[in-house]
Amino acid sequence: MSNMFTSKNPAGVAVGQTAAIFGVLAAGAVNAHMQGLQAMRAARESNNSHVLRHQLDGAIQYAETLMTLAEQQAAEIVRLKAENERVKTAARTHYESARRLAQKVAA
Repeated sequence: MSNMFTSKNPAGVAVGQTAAIFGVLAAGAVNAHMQGLQAMRAARESNNSHVLRHQLDGAIQYAETLMTLAEQQAAEIVRLKAENERVKTAARTHYESARRLAQKVAA
């Protein structure tokens, strides 16, 4: 590029130099903008990852709570079945005793 002081067209040289300067500045601005967008996307993905991890932790904790409840309910069912068998045996014994007593009274 020629010097504007020695050129026959100093205005054209000034325009060319100014255009070159603005071109470099614009390229730098575009580059900075693109890096900013990339950083923003990375931050968003990181945030989304943290949100998903938090949701997963909540789901795991809820599943563990339900598992504990299911274990307690299963133990309660086993206990109630045993209690039911005990009551059935006691009722059968009382019924048979009452029947024998009724037969003795009737005879």
